[in-house]
Amino acid sequence: MMITPTRLGRAVKWLVAGNPAQRRRVRQEMARATAAIFGDFPISEDHKLWRDDKAFLGDFNRMSPENPYSQDRKWTLREYVKLNNALPGDLAECGCYVGTSAFFIAQASTHGKLYLFDSFQGLSAPEATDLNVAESVMPWSEGGGDLTASEATVRHNLARYNSVEILPGWIPERFAEVADREFRLVHIDVDLYQPTRDSLNFFYPRLVKGGVIVMDDYGFKTCPGATRAADELAASEGIQVLHLATGQGVIMKR
Repeated sequence: MMITPTRLGRAVKWLVAGNPAQRRRVRQEMARATAAIFGDFPISEDHKLWRDDKAFLGDFNRMSPENPYSQDRKWTLREYVKLNNALPGDLAECGCYVGTSAFFIAQASTHGKLYLFDSFQGLSAPEATDLNVAESVMPWSEGGGDLTASEATVRHNLARYNSVEILPGWIPERFAEVADREFRLVHIDVDLYQPTRDSLNFFYPRLVKGGVIVMDDYGFKTCPGATRAADELAASEGIQVLHLATGQGVIMKR
């Protein structure tokens, strides 16, 4: 977009004395201009309707004040929950951290239990596959323990939802306790190869027809192990992973 004196003057006026939407638009265009100067830089298009959902954004900011980067993934996950409310079955999440994703799953769900699996001791130790990341990517700690949150924090954040059942322990230690259940949606956010593989191998056979597994970290350079685990399952089952622009991956049971 060409920057003319008229556009520049309007931008300055909006930035100084404009309403919140006008100031946001100027900041967005400044970011896009910066991206154009420096080349390939991830700046998203603005004016998306979901960004007007004040209730959603308020809940997100309250739950994740230090992580503004996953709003689109939380929104997408919640939409999948809404879509699958027409199906029978429960819900599950593997890796819940502070409970933000679980909050939106429980909020959107109309029936069934939501089972949460987490060690509450951070991530397990990564394997060689997990550490095979680009030089520009911060590697995982070789001894494990990244992304630790307490069970008490999650219970506090989800206290309003009586559909939630928390099963603390390393994945897959407590999966057997839900072996007799069927699931319409499973959210996997464990970043690493082995826990992602264990989660997929357990829950995919237990999906109802039309049920989905949403993987938070499928399309991220930081999580090559999670990508590999999903691709291996897809190859063995003759199915496809839907790779979303958000970085999520989705598998549907047909």
